[in-house]
Amino acid sequence: MFGNKSSKGKLKSFRYSPGYSDMRGASHSDVLEMNEDGKWVIVSRNRDYYNEPMRVTTYAVSSEAEAQFEEFIGKKNLISLSKRLKSKLFIHDHSPWCYEIVYGFSGTGGNSSEDYRIHQYKVYTKADLDLLSEVREMFCSLKGDIILEETEKTEE
Repeated sequence: MFGNKSSKGKLKSFRYSPGYSDMRGASHSDVLEMNEDGKWVIVSRNRDYYNEPMRVTTYAVSSEAEAQFEEFIGKKNLISLSKRLKSKLFIHDHSPWCYEIVYGFSGTGGNSSEDYRIHQYKVYTKADLDLLSEVREMFCSLKGDIILEETEKTEE
């Protein structure tokens, strides 16, 4: 199954952004990735208004928890949801929820990656939506201790 330990690809990052109204310039996302030290972290970036500074919180993620998550999304073939048909729904003052999965490949030919996007404006079955809910819960449970909290300066 693609995306688990037996596949040729290795999870490089997983991003989740909830749906939200962005008329005020809000921005929310969580990204699971490996930091410079080779440790898994989730970087959470949030602000409610365009003129607020971005609040950035970095959480530790155990390598065991990351491996279980990676295996889970591989076994469930989560990337297959990226191939769903577009829906006719579109909201202008709303940022849709979105999952982005990046798998990395390395070999003698160099490094490459494949990106998959699962987003709100597609047609999903109830089983698809139940799976996405399960993935979101598991993803949110990966957050361990807070490593760093910072506030980015706003541009003037």
